Amino acid sequence: MSTEERRAILVGIDGSAGSEAALRWAYEAARVEQRPVTALLGWTADGLPRPVYQAALTAGHAGLAASAAEMLDRTVARVPAPVPPVELRKVVVDRDPVEALVAEAKNAEMTVVGQRGSGLAHRLLAGSVAHRLLHHSSGPVVVVRGTAPETGPDRRPIVVGVDGSDASQAAVRWAAARAAARGVELRLVNGYHIDITAFGVPISNFYPSLRTGSEKLLADVATADLDDESTVEFSLRAVDDTATRALLRAAAEAQLLVVGTRGRGGFAELLLGSTAHQCVQHAECPVAVIHS
Repeated sequence: MSTEERRAILVGIDGSAGSEAALRWAYEAARVEQRPVTALLGWTADGLPRPVYQAALTAGHAGLAASAAEMLDRTVARVPAPVPPVELRKVVVDRDPVEALVAEAKNAEMTVVGQRGSGLAHRLLAGSVAHRLLHHSSGPVVVVRGTAPETGPDRRPIVVGVDGSDASQAAVRWAAARAAARGVELRLVNGYHIDITAFGVPISNFYPSLRTGSEKLLADVATADLDDESTVEFSLRAVDDTATRALLRAAAEAQLLVVGTRGRGGFAELLLGSTAHQCVQHAECPVAVIHS
């Protein structure tokens, strides 16, 4: 495997149950894709994970750094290593967690974080680190939600949202590589329902035309973005519902939901589109957000 193919899966660690779930997911992805894992804990004096903060009462900087390293070690120890084992590198950085992850992610295949971290601030949105990371990282970010089967390989499909945007097409290509590595079905989903009426067009013709357009879009994307030599099995799902609801329903049966950062429409300054945001907030499985 080339150096490029061996880029690590980066995991954000903060000692929380969410970061343990992220490490567990990353281990399995690393085993399947034959990649190393980098477990990173970033800390600063004004935003310490709780166990490190408690040590601040009696420790100086060196003591805090040692406490942070110990917390990383404890978190890693609580998560069973995969069989066969994968290469693991542990990194402790005296730096804002998001800044540390963004910097390290430049050389990583993807960044994986838990749905929520520890502390009151992390109860907001999908967790402050995850939310900020989705806005600032330029690489794939996986927010781990839901639970995987306790035994045996996960045979559930990988679902990807399709809307024809550049970010969506990048998501399809990224999802296809993951589905091929895992030997599972790739489901391309497009929700085409809109709650407006086109003036001058009979309703009886309007909605059937939306479905026809949705089916054509899915077929065009599959033709353009799925490698002809790939053995991945895929299905195309045109759904009479909004994009968000269609994807959230599909996610209930999936091992991973993949979406682009922003779809068509909206404002350029909104880096994380409403559909991606809602999926990260509410999906019943891990969600990967892909930049174009």
